[in-house]
Amino acid sequence: MSPIKRKIFIVSGIILIAAGCVLTAYNISEDYKASSSSASVLSQIDEQREELSSKNEYDTSDVSSNASDVWNNEQTDDEIDPDTPMPTVTVDGYQYIGTLVIPPLEIELPVADDWDYTRMKISPCRFSGSVYSNDIVICAHNYSSHFRDIGSLQVGDEVVFIDVLGNEFHYKVGQVETIGATAVEEMTSSDWDLSLFTCNYSGRARVTVRCKRVDE
Repeated sequence: MSPIKRKIFIVSGIILIAAGCVLTAYNISEDYKASSSSASVLSQIDEQREELSSKNEYDTSDVSSNASDVWNNEQTDDEIDPDTPMPTVTVDGYQYIGTLVIPPLEIELPVADDWDYTRMKISPCRFSGSVYSNDIVICAHNYSSHFRDIGSLQVGDEVVFIDVLGNEFHYKVGQVETIGATAVEEMTSSDWDLSLFTCNYSGRARVTVRCKRVDE
């Protein structure tokens, strides 16, 4: 190899290493921001949930009226009409439907009512469905503080969703799979009660956790 080619090779290697370091630093920064944002939103959801539970059971004025017949706190999770839209609370201009708890991963996260890339930088988001109709799909970035490790969940692991009025929905992991990045119908038309997904490191597939609802 000529001296010129050797220098080009060395310089190219240095540039690639530097670019890798910048990308790593950026990813760490985004992960930290997501973790901090989720924690802040979670705290505010908990506060609003406590305020709602302390009020008259029929007073849902602080909950979004996305349905005229928003149910009251006396209803158990088994009595909720599956066609009832999920109530939301608003935090920093975005609406949230509740919180997701995954004990094996030691994470508790807010869940936004709808998804887009801006919301996903803050928290997991509802992709489709509802906990009331047993077909909810929740997506998130593969930040370490969000869904990076969901692929390590085992069959039988517990997952809990808590709506904004405090109703708890308990699930058990039934399957962990990887599906194509564009397999939207396969993601949303399954018979599973709860699906969680995030992209893999290449972004070409979706790591997906399928869950069945269980009694407490």
